[in-house]
Amino acid sequence: MPVTTRNAHLRNGTTPEKMVKPGPQTTASRSLTEITPRPSPYLLLIYPFILALGSLYSAISPVASIQQETPLAAGITSEINAPHIPVNYFSSKRNLVNLLFVKRGWFWTSLALLFLQLTSKASSASPTPNKRANHYLQAFLRYCLLTLTWVFVTQWFFGPPLVDRSFTLTGGHCEGLPAKIADNPAAKLATIYSGSVCKAAGGYWRGGHDISGHVFMLVLSSASLLYEMYLADRHSAHPSVSPRAAANVAHDLTAEEKKSMGGWESETEAKARMYARYFLYGVVALDCLMLLTTAIWFHTWMEKLNGMLIAGIGLWVTYFIGDFVPAWREVVGGL
Repeated sequence: MPVTTRNAHLRNGTTPEKMVKPGPQTTASRSLTEITPRPSPYLLLIYPFILALGSLYSAISPVASIQQETPLAAGITSEINAPHIPVNYFSSKRNLVNLLFVKRGWFWTSLALLFLQLTSKASSASPTPNKRANHYLQAFLRYCLLTLTWVFVTQWFFGPPLVDRSFTLTGGHCEGLPAKIADNPAAKLATIYSGSVCKAAGGYWRGGHDISGHVFMLVLSSASLLYEMYLADRHSAHPSVSPRAAANVAHDLTAEEKKSMGGWESETEAKARMYARYFLYGVVALDCLMLLTTAIWFHTWMEKLNGMLIAGIGLWVTYFIGDFVPAWREVVGGL
């Protein structure tokens, strides 16, 4: 039975009765895009839908409307860290999911990407002898690009990050500082341009346009994880076979049969690949849950929209700009 027919069985996790050594027209030698069509960039529209859903709920819910009642300039200002009484668990910034997951969001994203790559077996069947090494190198370069985007926007950009710079440029400033800080010119100056320094000093931002760093990170994290999983599967030795099906089949394969199937992975490897994807799905699910929570309880509509748009630019440059700049795709890969 040809390999291409066999893979149809593998999608359902069943084992065909007979296997033969693959001929020259194997799945590995065919165009990968024919096996796994590229995900459409329009799938990113799920994010404005989530934001719109959350904003609609915040507008029509009596509880959420009370939470949103603050003396803000229409559509552009935000009071970060201003005291408020949370009306439910997720409306509090101190909920455990926010503290342990979102505040450390890039750590969990990095961990999911690491597990994904460690359990992915890139195919070596290619005219390019170093395809497997090239796959991992490109995945690493894409991760560096995404991490650099996250750092510049939310952590540091030759000083304060871009979200803090945009806040101060639109009139934002630090208020509520303790007297010992307010009377110290050097300490007070350090709080002017950095939200984290202002908060650490006991103050809070007021009066500027606060691009939502939460929305930015959650969109960047979830979309990049799904794209990287697609690329790992597309470049694998058996791109049309799910990890669960591979584990089911590998259980009954002999060493000779695995070799004839192009170095079929072991049952343990297939299960590790499956569990790595379960972990990745969990991170994506929490990303989407907290994105909806942020859309309901925090920030203005424009602040959330701008956070999403900046994340979209980072994703487009990383994964789609190769459509227009082929040399870029040669270096970092992409969809």
